[in-house]
This record gives sequence, C-alpha cells and structure tokens, in this order.
Amino acid sequence: MTTTAVPLSAKPAAGQLVEHGGKKHETIQEGKAYILIPPNTQQHVTPPQHAKAKGKPDEEVKAQSVFYNPIQQFNRDLSVLAIKAFGDDFLHRKRQRNDKNRARHENKKKRKLPGERNDGGVKLRKTDDGSVQVENGDYSAGQKQENGAGSESATTTTGANEGKPVQANGEIGERAISAPDEQPTKGPSGPRFRILDALSATGLRALRYAHEIPYVSAVVANDMNPSAIQSMRLNVEHNGLESKITPNLDNAIGHMYRVAFAEPGTHGPQHVNQKYDVVDLDPYGTAAPFIDAALQALNEGGLLCVTCTDSGVFASTGYCEKTWSLYGGAPIKGPHMHEGGLRLIINSVATAAAKQGLAIEPLLSLSIDFYVRTFIRVRKSPADVKFLFGKTMDVLGCDHGCGAWTVNMRGRNTKQIGKNDNIWWKHTIGQGPAVDQLCEHCDSKRHLAGPMWAGPIHNAAFVEKLLEDVETADPEVYKTKARIEGMLSTALEETQVNDDVVSYKSAAERSESDEIIPKVPPETIDHFPFFFSPSAVSKVIHCIAPNDASIRGALRHMGYRATRSHCQPGSIKTNAPWSAIWNIMTEWTRQKHPVKDSALKEGSAGFAIMKKAKELWAAEEEKEKSVKEGETSAENGASKDSTPGITTEGDQAPSKPTLVSGSNDRPKVVFDEALGKDRQTKHLVRYQQNPRENWGPMTKHKGSA
Repeated sequence: MTTTAVPLSAKPAAGQLVEHGGKKHETIQEGKAYILIPPNTQQHVTPPQHAKAKGKPDEEVKAQSVFYNPIQQFNRDLSVLAIKAFGDDFLHRKRQRNDKNRARHENKKKRKLPGERNDGGVKLRKTDDGSVQVENGDYSAGQKQENGAGSESATTTTGANEGKPVQANGEIGERAISAPDEQPTKGPSGPRFRILDALSATGLRALRYAHEIPYVSAVVANDMNPSAIQSMRLNVEHNGLESKITPNLDNAIGHMYRVAFAEPGTHGPQHVNQKYDVVDLDPYGTAAPFIDAALQALNEGGLLCVTCTDSGVFASTGYCEKTWSLYGGAPIKGPHMHEGGLRLIINSVATAAAKQGLAIEPLLSLSIDFYVRTFIRVRKSPADVKFLFGKTMDVLGCDHGCGAWTVNMRGRNTKQIGKNDNIWWKHTIGQGPAVDQLCEHCDSKRHLAGPMWAGPIHNAAFVEKLLEDVETADPEVYKTKARIEGMLSTALEETQVNDDVVSYKSAAERSESDEIIPKVPPETIDHFPFFFSPSAVSKVIHCIAPNDASIRGALRHMGYRATRSHCQPGSIKTNAPWSAIWNIMTEWTRQKHPVKDSALKEGSAGFAIMKKAKELWAAEEEKEKSVKEGETSAENGASKDSTPGITTEGDQAPSKPTLVSGSNDRPKVVFDEALGKDRQTKHLVRYQQNPRENWGPMTKHKGSA
C-alpha cells in the first residue's frame, strides 16, 4: 500500500491511500471495481496472530462499520457472469418481441395503398411528382371540376375541413398529414436493464455490475444503514459511476413494495415503470423475509438472485422449528443436507411466487462453502403455476440408519391426449407414502422432511452459456475463474442423470431466431434429487471405503448413470435406486474387503443390511447348486444321443447387465474402475479447499439504521 494519500478524484488503483473529508481510506480492488475502507479494517474471521501476540487487537485491527467480506469474491464473480448470461437472453427475447410488434404494425399499415391516407371522407393520394391529389367520390382535385377549381387550390365541401385549402404538401388548414415514410423516428437509445442490489453495504456488487455488464442502464444500491450509504457514495464517486448507480437509503422490503405498487398519482401516460430486471438478495443470514417483495418488484421474465448463509437452519435438524417458520418445510439429515436445503429455499420462493400467479424456473443453484446461491427466472404464467403441486415432494429419510431416502410426491401432473391429438394436463392429489415406517434396507426408523422443490435445480442451457462466457473471461478480473469453471462443469454433469434434459445449442450452432436459454418444460421433475456418499455408506457397514471410480464403474456396468455432485467431494449422483447401491456395497465386502462379524453390533443398521445380504447369498448359492445338479443329470442323459462333430454356439456379450447365478433379478456387480473414470480434456478445480483457517461469514457489521 502506498503511503502518500491522493484525493478522491484520483484514478483508482489497488492499494492506494485516499484522503477525503479529513479521513484516510485504503483502496481495495475486486474485478473492475474499487472500494474504500478504513486502513487496517478486519478482512478475516479472526485478527492476525501477530496482533494477538502484542495484545492489542482492537488498535491494530478495527471492526467493520460497513460489511465487506473478501471470502465471497467467488459469489460476486459468479453473480456478474450469471447476470450477464441471463441479460444476453433477456435482451435477445426483448428484441424478438419488439421485432414482432414492429412487423405487426407494418402489416397494419400495408392494408392501405402506398402513399394513401383517409381523413374525414377525404382521400389524399401522393403523386410521383410530390403533389397531393384530393379524391372525393368520383372526381379528384387533379381534374378540371365544374366549379372551375384548379388542382393547385382545391377546396373540400365535406367534414370538419370544409373550406380549408389543401396545400401541395398535403396540409389541410393548419394541420399537416405526414406520409408513412415521413413519420418521426426515435433517436438511438439502448434497452433498459435495471438491477437492484437490495442489501448493498459497501456497494461492491453494484459497482461490479455497472463496470462489468456493458448493457446495464441503471443500478440501485439500497441499504438502510446511513454509514453504508455514506461509504457507497464515496465508492461510486471514486469509480466515476454517478450516472449509473443510485445509492438509496431505505428499508429493502419497503423499497421493493413501493416499486411494485407505485402511488396512484404516478400512473398515466407519463408513468415510467420502475421495476427491476434483476433483483439481488445477498443478506447476512436468511433471505426469507425479502422474497415476496423481491418477486413483485421484478419485471416479467426477470431474474431473482438469492443467497442464504444460515446453513445451521436450512441444512440442519437442530432448529427444525426455525426452518419451518422461515422456509415452510422440515430439513433433511445426512450428507445431502445442503442439497435438501437448496430445495427447501427454492420451494419457499416457488410458493411465494405462486400466490401472485408467477412461475419460477431455477437456472442455477449451488451449495458453496458456508452458504447457498440460486438464480431463478420468474414469469407471469398461471398455467405453469398449476404444475407446482406436482413438483412438490416429501422425503422419508433413514437418517439414523443406513442413510437411504424415499421420495413421495404431493401431487401428480398427468398428460392427457384429447381429440385431434391435443395435449392437456390433469393435476391430481398424490397418494400416501407406499413405504413402511421402518427402512426396508436396515429396519431403522424413517423421518419426514419437506415439502421441498422436486423440479430441476439447474437449466442445462444456462449452465452451458455460462461456461462459454467463463472461457473468454479475464482471469485478472475474475480471480476465481478456475473454481467457477470446475463447479459449473460439475453442475452440468448433474443434469445428465435425468432423462428430461432440455436440448440446447452452443453459440456456434444458434441462429438469430433461437432462444439462448430455452425454458425448461414446467412439468419436468428431478426424479433423483440427491447424491450419496460412498464413505458415508461404508461407515454404516464398517468396511473400507471404495474409491469413486470403482463405485461409478459398478453402477455404469449395471446400466445406471453416475456422476459427481457439486455439493461435496467424493459424492455420487446417480439414477440407481438404493437397493442397487446397497447391493454394490455388500458385494464390495464380499469380493474385495470382507467385514468381520464382530465389527457390527447386533441391532445396528449395518448388522441388518449384512444379515439380509448373507441370507440372499446363501439362497442364491443353494439355488445355483440345485440348478447345476439338474444340468449335470440332463447332460449325462443327452450325451448318449449326441452326434460327434457338432458344437454349440459360443457365448455372446449380454445386451443388458449379467444376472448373478441363482438369481432371477439381481445384476452381477463388476467394479470396473476404467469404466468409472471420467476422461477429462483439462484439469478442473471442482472442490476448492479453504485457503486458510476460519474460512467463514465473518462477524456482522456494527452499523445501525
């Protein structure tokens, strides 16, 4: 950091010391934005060790008066890229709508003859030489009439224009009639693209949006803390963005409702829509109180960006009553708890939107570090809202036993085909859980979680568009580019587990008429909503954990899909049922690493699973033995009549998974590591390790409203 202070009007630079109003500020750069903070402001969860050793942490490391967390740079980098990708599609759709409206307007004008216009019973025809003829009935002003009037000074005798001269330029009296090609045209102006940073603090997000998204027309940076607004104004002025960013001192909920419901006196021809195309909610804690207001402050087809950092609530059963009050559902327990928390949050947004006839579509939803982040497209569509009931699920989880879970849908969306092959949908109530109170795998008690979102949490086309943009992104601006690319690649792989993946085109394949981010059909359900952890299931039966490639290879050999989950290292996302997963795990102990009987306590989940597996193996061995004895007897009887020189056809490769000998339905498990390894053309940072200790949300700032 430089020691010489410069004025606020100086060109921003990282590490610069700025003096303004008798106070000094340190300049921090992130992306293309610069913010000013007091020197030695705390930027870590705990003060530096050398400050503790001196015993003067309060003097050397100051608490933040306006919240700034450098840990969330990944969040901000991702948000800029996501809004930019969404904006490309949003403005592309807007241009298409404008083109259609313009074409419709042109078609209306073409219904009249070129150069012709009617007004009060008088027909004006523009001639080739630029003069205007007045036609009324069977005669025109261009001809000699009985009253002797010439073509240059004709008068009309009908309508409100009686006695008024018709000039050569087409004027009737004082009023001029313009030909279609003389219509005034609008001056060049860019499309409106407005963003609200509802909880802005230092204004860093707003600064980055204004700097890095080229078509942003206005950003409102809102905060109810006067200290934050003061800091924000300094930062906006220092970045030279006064024309784009408006700091706003207000309660975020109140501001969004006032934007959604303008005062009656402001309506009329001069009314300007003040709603936003993007609303970003990044609170310290839960975003639940802001959801309804944010939805109503959005324009049609707008983007809602939501961050929730209260993972102790949405991803833990320790405060289930709080989870219910904030998100309208019960949390799930297990390694997939953050994925369950994401679905709880999305469902709370969907139910709030449905009350207003708004349908939501999650474009990207990620569990990152200590928080979750989701990007949701919102449309006005009462017809699509009807599908929400059939996309809401409860989850019965064996959280105290083997970790298996079963999904039960609240409603059902059934496709019906009517006359002339017309398709319509029937929405009915779902059936009760078709499972026992105890887990069918380990006989442990189940617990209920939900209701939660059962639809897709990613739009594959949106993720692909993001990846295209990330490839060309400047790593000096987006410092977390490598991690963004790795996490997005993993999220895209997750979508391949389901059959209902929306087809999309790359930038090279798209035409001007193609949508950049196609809409996911509203009836789409994610039938395999959660991942499982091989290390977690290995712990249940007390065996050595298999590597990921072995498990994925076994699943793929059995005909299932298997990939990673972005939520956790060592996780596997698959369309295999839990019966297949436990079949693989018990075969692992049988083929690779046997488990001692003494390792499992009687009455435990692992004991019950291994007991059932051993009983199944014994029954299959007995059946196989009896089959072999029958085959031997048949061969002995047939050998007497066999013809020498004739051989049977050799075995062929099975078209479907091989079944275990002595079993009619259990596929053979093969731990094929080569099949389970994913070929990568480049190294990806899928799961970044925390760069230092105490990597977390930091302490809440001490400013007051």
